[in-house]
Parts: sequence; C-alpha cells; structure tokens
Amino acid sequence: MDVETKWLRDFLMLAQTKNFSRAAQLRHITQPAFSRRIKALETHLNCKLINRLYQPIKLTKEGLLFEQSALKIINELDFSLDQLHKADDKQVDLTISATHTLSLGVFPLLVQHLNQLNDQINTSLKVADADDCINLLSNKSCDYLLAFSDPLLATHQADSILLGTIKLLPVCKPDDNGKALYSLTDHSQKVPFLAYQYNIYLGRVVNQLLNNNRQILKMRQILEAPMADTLKMMAIQGLGIAWIPEFSIYDELANEQLTICGEKKWHPTLEVRLYRHHDQKKLLEPLWQHLMGFQL
Repeated sequence: MDVETKWLRDFLMLAQTKNFSRAAQLRHITQPAFSRRIKALETHLNCKLINRLYQPIKLTKEGLLFEQSALKIINELDFSLDQLHKADDKQVDLTISATHTLSLGVFPLLVQHLNQLNDQINTSLKVADADDCINLLSNKSCDYLLAFSDPLLATHQADSILLGTIKLLPVCKPDDNGKALYSLTDHSQKVPFLAYQYNIYLGRVVNQLLNNNRQILKMRQILEAPMADTLKMMAIQGLGIAWIPEFSIYDELANEQLTICGEKKWHPTLEVRLYRHHDQKKLLEPLWQHLMGFQL
C-alpha cells in the first residue's frame, strides 16, 4: 500500500492545528474518517506520529521528523501542479499502452479522469497483447501501462496504482428458456470451450482455473483467439463457453444474448493496475498523483 497524498495533507493540518476536530473540519471530512486516515498513515510508516495523551496533541519525535519530509513532498507536488495548471497553452504528451480488452473497457474512463486535471493532455494509446505491453513498459516505449495484475509485472508492482478489481465471468448463449446451453456443473460430457491464446494474461488465468479443476470437468477446446471481444461474439453464436471480463458483457447479459454458466468458484477476481517506470518524467508526476484518485 502506498502513502496517499491526502494522508500527508491530513497530517500536516493536524500538526498545524494540534486538534483532531479542527483539522478534520478544515479538511472537510468527519472526525472519525480523519482519525482513521491518520491511523492508516501511522500503520504504513510503522511508527507513532501523534502523542494523543496531550491536549492539544503533540507530535512524537518521529512525527517531528516526518513533518519536515511531508512538508517537502507536498510543497514540491503543489509546485508541480501549479506549473501544470499554468501551462494551459502547453500540451502534455502521455503515452499509455494497454491490452486489447482494457483499451476498450477502462482506457476511456482513465482519459476522462485525466482530463479533469488538464484538458491539454494529449494521450496516445498503444494496444498490444499482455507480453508485448510489458516489453513496451520495460523498454520505456510508453509512460504508463494499463494491465491486469500479472505476475510477470511483479518487478513493477511498487510503481503501480490499483485502479480496481473485476470478475472474469464464464458465459455462453442461453437456450429458448433462458437457461445456459452449456454448464460447468454438468460432468457427463465434454464442454465446448473458447480459449484465449497463451500469451494473453487472461488465457493464463483461465488455463490455471481449468487445470485446478481438471479432475471434475471435461473441456473440449473449439477455437483460440487473442481478444475477449472475439470470444464474446463466438459465445453469442452458441459455439461454447468463454471467460469474459464483466465490464465487457454488461449489455449482453442484460439483453440475454449471454448468460453466466458457472457458480462463483468459476469467477476469478482480477486486479486492474496502472504501471509506470520507476524513473518516469518529472513532468508526469502530477498526473500520477491525480490518477491515484481514480477508481473503477
């Protein structure tokens, strides 16, 4: 878990006012929520910053030291934000790489959030499969990588933002009565399966899920494709079961073109993260801080 800038601002306000109620009021949140955020900061730093036995409160030795660091961080960030806002006539170029599925389901929301900060951001998108996207980030051919939390990205985990979690749902075409044509609970016959290519992260997730249940389930692979949208269209045609991210099938589930065909154990949860290189351009730091407030 990364230290959030709002925690630093909370701490600095508390250090200034020496009163939880007053600091919470000035930060425009309730006192219980404010207290939880101060506690979260202390937990993350693994030390006590506030001596709560005094009224007004006092900073501990660690708190006094951290106050200087927090003040420096916030001042530098505010300066960068101010420079960014002043540069209304200057275009900020940002390159984001993304997997096919996330480029359609999440990338537009990400750009919308960025434009709340500065409408002069020119965002370019590089779409590739998961492994190629990782190479783009490693080779600094993109500023940010929008991807599922892949073990292959473990070395970049410290420089990432958790944007949210989504379910990967097993779906197929319903019959005339609205029931699934194929079932993951029917072990009497082989179930037709629409697969991702192995170099796709979703493919590795689904393959692991099937391997863990191979003794109780018989699957018959019908086809293999690199994109969720391709498998979705094949599932709508009734060719078999496909695992599709939930944000890609809201409409198809609502209008009954598709139906979920497996219980919750067949619904793996995936993290969606934004990654950056550890030595990113300083000009982009305000964007990164702003994106920490994004949630799916």
